Amino acid sequence: MRSRSKKYYVMLDIIRIISCALVFLYHLNILKGGFLAVCTFFALSGYLGCASFLKQENFSIKKYYTNRLKKIYIPLIIVVFITLILVKITNVTWINLKQETTSVIFGYNNFWQLSANLDYFARAGNSPFTHLWYISILMQFDLLFPIVFKMLEKIDKKANKNISSFLVFLVTIISCGYFYYLSNNSNIMTVYYNSFARMFSILIGVFVALIHYKYNIKLILKNSRKIMFLIYTIILIIMCIFVNSNSKHYEIYMIITTIISIRLITYATAKGSFKKNKLVDFISKSTYEIYLVQYPVIFFLKNIIINDYLKIIIIIIVTLIISFILHAILNKSKYIISRIIKFILFLIVIIFGSFILITEKDHTKEMKELENVLNNNSKDIEERNKKYIDNLQREQEEWNNLLQSMDDEENKLDDIVSNLPVMGIGDSVLLGATSGLYKKFPNGYFDGEVSRSTVSGQTVLSNLLNSGKLGNILILGLATNTTYTNKRVDDIMNIVGDRIVYWINCVGCDDPTFNQKFAEYSKKYSNIHIVKWDEVAKGHPEYLYKDGIHPKGAGIDAYVNAVYDTIYEVYKEEYRVKKEKMLEEHENKMNSKITFYGNDLLTNSYEYIETKYDNTEFNIVDNYKELYKKLKNKVKDKSLERRIVLLFDSNISKEEYKKIVDLCKDYKLYICNITKENLKFNSENVKVIDFYKEISENEKYVLVDKVHLTEKGNKALINKLFNEIEEE
Repeated sequence: MRSRSKKYYVMLDIIRIISCALVFLYHLNILKGGFLAVCTFFALSGYLGCASFLKQENFSIKKYYTNRLKKIYIPLIIVVFITLILVKITNVTWINLKQETTSVIFGYNNFWQLSANLDYFARAGNSPFTHLWYISILMQFDLLFPIVFKMLEKIDKKANKNISSFLVFLVTIISCGYFYYLSNNSNIMTVYYNSFARMFSILIGVFVALIHYKYNIKLILKNSRKIMFLIYTIILIIMCIFVNSNSKHYEIYMIITTIISIRLITYATAKGSFKKNKLVDFISKSTYEIYLVQYPVIFFLKNIIINDYLKIIIIIIVTLIISFILHAILNKSKYIISRIIKFILFLIVIIFGSFILITEKDHTKEMKELENVLNNNSKDIEERNKKYIDNLQREQEEWNNLLQSMDDEENKLDDIVSNLPVMGIGDSVLLGATSGLYKKFPNGYFDGEVSRSTVSGQTVLSNLLNSGKLGNILILGLATNTTYTNKRVDDIMNIVGDRIVYWINCVGCDDPTFNQKFAEYSKKYSNIHIVKWDEVAKGHPEYLYKDGIHPKGAGIDAYVNAVYDTIYEVYKEEYRVKKEKMLEEHENKMNSKITFYGNDLLTNSYEYIETKYDNTEFNIVDNYKELYKKLKNKVKDKSLERRIVLLFDSNISKEEYKKIVDLCKDYKLYICNITKENLKFNSENVKVIDFYKEISENEKYVLVDKVHLTEKGNKALINKLFNEIEEE
């Protein structure tokens, strides 16, 4: 005979309240391991469900379904449809409204979320029903278990009463093994949402209930019941504080949590009373409503701009108030008028909610097209970046080789100058130094003649030009035996044309003003370089014969070196100018390069950008931390391009942008803003391209998710970006 007693177990209520709090704090991103407490709820459901069956004289499947409909399904439907109405009233973006709500109502949300996790937009889009996969698994269990229980009862009666316990134990072991197998061979979401894999926690609860009520085996320390309950509770809380879903052994922690939960339930049901703690009982019975309501509240309040801690407090308070009110309303009222009012209100909510669900457009096709665009663009970006890196390495190698060749050429400048095919035309001063000049310039040609003036020198140059023998590098020593006139210099330069001329000024000239006049007038000819022999000989009478004109001995060497050094310095300066120009061109080229950083906004607009910038790197990053780390590393090793474009949606706050601006203070920064936030920075290196006004004024610029841009939106954004960049 099954017991009809209805003892009250206050510790079971405490387990519900603690587990509900742990899950709630997890959803608020406070407890990183709060997800483990879901195993406790599963274990409780399995245990209490089986225990209620075993306590009944005549178990009725119809009565069971009716009870679950009232306790589980009706509150779920009310919360779901109220949420839909609020979504429409507040005009909050929720692109998966139709598909996700349908999956919740029909109890397959865990499967929908499992498939949606393969869909980028389901993961990226926020939802008020993210947590209802758990209810779907409970609904699936509740749908099947009464039938299975009836079958097990018949097996026990016809065969052996231990058969049902053995079969439950066997299925529990298989489910637990399958859970462990999936955990080590699939991604965490596949494990988390798989019905049979997660069913192990429920089945353990069912099996323990069978052991407790069929065999009266509890395995507890009777004198330490409260202490052991406290110890297991503390262990559960500690695990929820320190265990992370990214843990390598998360599946072990979930199994351990289930076992701890069973031990808590065992100690909680070891001793009951007939007197209830009204407050604890009310809160405990409201935990289901708290679970249902918490994510919709988070969903609607997540974007309010207040202090994060204050926001959490508000969310908690609002959730509790709504949950307690909802629980009180859903309870059976003794007044007929109250029941009629509640029925009418529920009917209105269901009618309006159903209308919204039925008339809501299914955006699956539209989002799938965008998913394909982003996937294809991501692949193109990956391939393009590989080519970009290869090109960058090749360019760097070529640049290094060019620098090295310039350095090598400059180091060989002495050989280059010495081997120049110079042609020297001059008077007796040059004639006296001819042997030294030939030693210094073995490939040179020198023609010196006593008393040769500028006029006769002009004749020699003209004859050489007419015969096609006039060289490109000329050394002219025609200043000693003549009176300076501008016309004579012009006549000589007309013959020379654009050839390079090294004009040796004189010591002891017939015209004492020659050097000064020539130096002044020659400024009009960029191809004239003066060999300042007068300055070299000054203060060195030993360099010259008694006539004070012609060099001798060391003077000849000084004369030749003066010519050589002048030519050498000219060539050295040319190399310096050439190198500086090359460095400047390289610097301009590097400064003109642009690197793009962004998330979906960048990926979506990629094909419009790449037509404009064919040698550009595209960096797809998901969040601020990843972006900051990448930029910091590039700044540190000086590999960051001079111009940086940031194309992000609402993933980065103004404070985070400020940190990036400070990091990149020596670089030109373009920030594309498509959000309401006013991004203004007191930095000359920052240019904000504000596109929010265009989006708000043109609904054709954004997709239904109000985040991703349409083709028109992308074109408009990129055109504005191009115009802003080109204006700089």
